[in-house]
Amino acid sequence: AVSEAIRFVRSRKMPIIQPEILGLPASVGVESRVPKESTGSPNERFSALLQAGHDVGARAHLLNRFMAGETISELADGPIRTSMIEIGEMWHDSVEGILIEHRATEICVELIQELKTLSQPVSPRFRSIGGAIDEDVYKLPPLLASAVLQEHGIQAVNLGPNTPIPVFEIACLCDDLEQRPDLVWMSVNSLPELAMNREAIERFATRCASEGITCVIGGRHAAELDLSHVPSVEVHRSMQEFSTFLER
Repeated sequence: AVSEAIRFVRSRKMPIIQPEILGLPASVGVESRVPKESTGSPNERFSALLQAGHDVGARAHLLNRFMAGETISELADGPIRTSMIEIGEMWHDSVEGILIEHRATEICVELIQELKTLSQPVSPRFRSIGGAIDEDVYKLPPLLASAVLQEHGIQAVNLGPNTPIPVFEIACLCDDLEQRPDLVWMSVNSLPELAMNREAIERFATRCASEGITCVIGGRHAAELDLSHVPSVEVHRSMQEFSTFLER
């Protein structure tokens, strides 16, 4: 399978001579073109490409780093996270910042979807389901989590942003045991009602534990839930922490 060939190439850091054979753009293996004013670190160059709306350049940049051996979790915590934090503050200065943020988000969504396709496991180790909780509208964190899972050979079903807890319950605790996941992940980047969400997530996580399902929670507000006392719950502060957990 192409995904296994790509995994082989990346693990040995082989140079890409004919990327088209693997379904990759011709720019992979060739230094991507970046705006002249961007002469800083690789992450700064990627941010400049996103801010300029240069989707082709951003794609070439990220795929080059991916094929050179950087993991999806490293790309998530590195160029994607640092760029989107910077871009996410630009709306304070002008309405153009909203345009830049929305455009950059969609570029990243397409890039992550492509990384997921390139990491599609041929024989998944197990099944997982996840998404962002109710009123958390951020697309990228749950999508990145699903990509990290797939890179580790795990089937990942992403329910997307703004997913109410009852939807997680239906998806994970259904009567059809073959459809149940071994792992569920929840992204918490917006937490308008802390006490209510904590109680609902604690009940859900406890039910998952009783059914042998591991529950993983991440995101900028995950630590505020204080679920350390709940069995079978993992709380991670970064995609690389999540990746290390999956390796274990």
